[in-house]
Amino acid sequence: MKRKRIQATTEQTEKNAARNAIVLVAVVILVAGYAMAFGLQTLIWIETHHWASANPWIKQAPQALNSAPTPAGSAQLKAFDFEFKVPWPGKYKTAAADVMSTEFRFDSGQVVVFFDPQAQADMLRTLTSASNQLAYQQFQNVFVGQSFSSNYDLYRAIYSASPADVSPWMSMRDAIRENQLLLWKMSFGLDAPPPLHSIEFGSNRGFQFGDPSSGRPVALRIFDGRDVQFRFIFLAAAGSSTQIAQGDVDSAVQSLQPVPIVER
Repeated sequence: MKRKRIQATTEQTEKNAARNAIVLVAVVILVAGYAMAFGLQTLIWIETHHWASANPWIKQAPQALNSAPTPAGSAQLKAFDFEFKVPWPGKYKTAAADVMSTEFRFDSGQVVVFFDPQAQADMLRTLTSASNQLAYQQFQNVFVGQSFSSNYDLYRAIYSASPADVSPWMSMRDAIRENQLLLWKMSFGLDAPPPLHSIEFGSNRGFQFGDPSSGRPVALRIFDGRDVQFRFIFLAAAGSSTQIAQGDVDSAVQSLQPVPIVER
């Protein structure tokens, strides 16, 4: 009788061990299957959320501005063969902030820094030029099936990217694409403190960093109809009580154009 009980116990132990082995194999297969199907996406999802905790601003996407140019009297400012208007009729001084920018400083306290368009990177051309084989091949591999017709389209995709768009269950190609866009977004950094807006007047369109009503500097990246990139900074001089309105910024964006050839 005792021998039968021992034998029964041994058989039950063997059955349990076999069952546990089967369960373990099933778990291993499931984990392996998940890793093959969603492993990379999960790693990217974890990584992008880690980036967001260190750089909360990358969660922001451009929000459209609902504003209009200030219609008051204006000054026409010219630099680097381009011109634009600001609605401040007072006197101003022009100085080269450095070799790549010009500063317009108004007696009333407003300051505009305008950067040389020729010094701005043509990112799309760099990435799609066959002469740069490595960058070209990497770009084609990541963005196969997705085309960007302009630098503006590329920058819009970059600034619109958010960790919220990344999921462990998205396709591998989409996860890699979002990962690359977020890497570029972080490498660009912030031109000025948030919020981030999109701005558009006719063929001039782009992105605005900051809110002038906050009293802090506002920066813009604007692309015209020929896909030339322009950068501005608007701020009030130190110690000045003047305030820059959103309409003032809009006036510059709307009026931005090449200086007529006969006036250069």
